[in-house]
Amino acid sequence: MEEERKEVELPETEKKREMAHHAEDVEELREVLKTVREEVPGLLKDIVGPLKELIGASLTEEQARERARAIATFYKELVAAGMKEDVAIELVKDQFISPAELIRNALGQVGKIKRKEEGKVLEK
Repeated sequence: MEEERKEVELPETEKKREMAHHAEDVEELREVLKTVREEVPGLLKDIVGPLKELIGASLTEEQARERARAIATFYKELVAAGMKEDVAIELVKDQFISPAELIRNALGQVGKIKRKEEGKVLEK
């Protein structure tokens, strides 16, 4: 009879373990959703700025001329001041970022934040 009792109790123990496991899963899901609810608005704000700049980056013909003049003047001033041409070009690239670079930077930041958050969730 004791053997029968153990067989009957074993499934109850398994059920309790399974219920405890499900409760842990539900709690973990709550934590994840809470993090998403807290972090997504901030992420969206971080993305909106570069996107607005990108949308505004579609220049009129006159704006494109002005930008080209500014870039050329910047480069000429660097070279005239004695800077090597290749170094001057790199500075110009750094100072006058392209719309494509804005997108890469924004997506890169979002990816970093996402990986950081995933790491926090995995640590718990």
